[in-house]
Amino acid sequence: MRLFYAVKFTDHVKESLDNSIWEIQKYTVRGNFTEKNNFHITLVFVGECEADIIENLKKVADKTVSKLNPAPVKAVIENLGTFKRPGDELLWAGVRTEPYDILDKISKAVIEELAGYNIKINDNNKKFTPHVTMARRIEFVNSSEEDIKNIKFTQIDFIIDSLTLMESVQEIKTYGERRYTKIIYNPVYEVKF
Repeated sequence: MRLFYAVKFTDHVKESLDNSIWEIQKYTVRGNFTEKNNFHITLVFVGECEADIIENLKKVADKTVSKLNPAPVKAVIENLGTFKRPGDELLWAGVRTEPYDILDKISKAVIEELAGYNIKINDNNKKFTPHVTMARRIEFVNSSEEDIKNIKFTQIDFIIDSLTLMESVQEIKTYGERRYTKIIYNPVYEVKF
């Protein structure tokens, strides 16, 4: 099982993000765009796990929320940017919260709780940047910097009120003669604030 902790969205937020994909596509040549039901904010990627640790992963979520005791958080998805990697450019939408660092605190608390159960993750000490992945392997018509300035991206206000353990599942689909892999993110366990 491929697992991660995330903030999942209401249907309204997913619909708004999906609508923005149509605007983004006007400025791109290609990209693997996120499907509507897969939009989320990854807080901690755990990776491949055996099913027998699911109960401990649920306890990590419970203990994290109990320890931090967060109230529902006002959040805004408000701008676009890219992460550049060799052979890949990822388009993201930035997330701002009030209090501004709550997602970072939740992410760090999850990592601490995972360590208590001897569950190691490969975080490479990356700086946590709250974002929603809009597309992978994206190629812009001009340059990402130039085209992003022209994209009309409407701010999305929402409330974060839970921590969710998610599973990434790969399904093989057939379209005519072609086969392709479709990724689906399923909630496994959710803890409300």
